[in-house]
Amino acid sequence: MAMVRSLVLAVAVAVSAAGTAAQDKSPAGSLTDVTGEWVMMIEGHQIGLELDQKADQVVGIMHAMGQRILLIGTFADRKLTLKGERPEDQLPHGNSEAGPITATMLDNGTLEGELSTNRGRTKWTGERFKKPQR
Repeated sequence: MAMVRSLVLAVAVAVSAAGTAAQDKSPAGSLTDVTGEWVMMIEGHQIGLELDQKADQVVGIMHAMGQRILLIGTFADRKLTLKGERPEDQLPHGNSEAGPITATMLDNGTLEGELSTNRGRTKWTGERFKKPQR
């Protein structure tokens, strides 16, 4: 009987811990997680952005003009900050004033921010990629 109680207690503790862990993990697609595929709009151009978030750390790939730019950064309090993972990814077209890619997650789930181009800091918007319905 004592063994059954111990087993029931162990199962209850495991279920409780799993529930707590699930609550700590924000689902992709929420206002607190940027994981997924995004379409960035920059000066009329569409650029692909793939992001993967673990806690407040973010890694990603920007697909721009046939190039894949590796990115690292953070997402906390609905603020996204990304920079090139390699030194050559940090300064687009030799622009020594290049800064990070920044954005804020808006209430509607879109991103709005700034990034550096060869013409200086430029505003951009982003929304999650929506796969076509069949």
